[in-house]
Amino acid sequence: MADYFLSMNSLVELEKNLPNLAPLEVPEVTHLIRAARGVVMPRGMTRKRYRKIAAMAQNRFPNLDAKYDYSGKTKQIILFQRLKIRHPRTILYPNPQVLLAAEKRMLPLHYPFVLKGDKGGGGSTVFPVRCRKDLIRGLQGLPAEEPLLIQRWVDHGGMDLRVVVVGAKMVSYFRVGDGNFYNNVCRGGRMRAEIFPELQRRGMAAVASLCHLASINFAGFDLMFPDAGPPVFIEINFNFGRKGLGGTPGFRRLFKEAVNLWQRGIAYPNLI
Repeated sequence: MADYFLSMNSLVELEKNLPNLAPLEVPEVTHLIRAARGVVMPRGMTRKRYRKIAAMAQNRFPNLDAKYDYSGKTKQIILFQRLKIRHPRTILYPNPQVLLAAEKRMLPLHYPFVLKGDKGGGGSTVFPVRCRKDLIRGLQGLPAEEPLLIQRWVDHGGMDLRVVVVGAKMVSYFRVGDGNFYNNVCRGGRMRAEIFPELQRRGMAAVASLCHLASINFAGFDLMFPDAGPPVFIEINFNFGRKGLGGTPGFRRLFKEAVNLWQRGIAYPNLI
């Protein structure tokens, strides 16, 4: 192994550098990747390209295995279940037609509950369901052949905690929706980094533990605190917003700091 780190990401310049879209079939490119002490992964990769680079770069940043292994909300629930992570009771369905057929008999959750499509960010495929009419309306907005889920309603007090992990760095802030169902910033939610510091500490500790269990070091996590028990994990966002990080400049600083720590062997948040 050569004594250099390689960047394939335009945000970071290291001892050796390649363009984001460097052709992987070129022998010189393959050699640079295989021989490097570690590789900073390109931005915006397809699953296929990520797998090809990951097969050549055992030490890579960020580690996006979970992004591709657990893409979609339904697979995230399977991850939570496997790792015994606290999350709302959830029922998975292969498509809306199966859910409709189950509703005609009797659903395992009483109203109100939450309906979620498998994909979509910013709450675009998440619907509060207080009655059958809400359910039908929500299903009409979801793809006919994609999996979906219903989830027990969690009383979140008009806010949830977003914890962003970039390597060993963590940033947390509450998203406050003034009592609305949606707390998403893109839907008018306000970011409050200064409130409830003890809850934030608990949330970050839970996230750090999950990151080590699932080998995740680049994601945004949404948590709620309905009671005195452990935080409730709602969702993992592998494509997260940057407003709470100080916009694009803040994200770039955070990313570079995380790369520096990774080069020193610190790739995941410290367990709190």
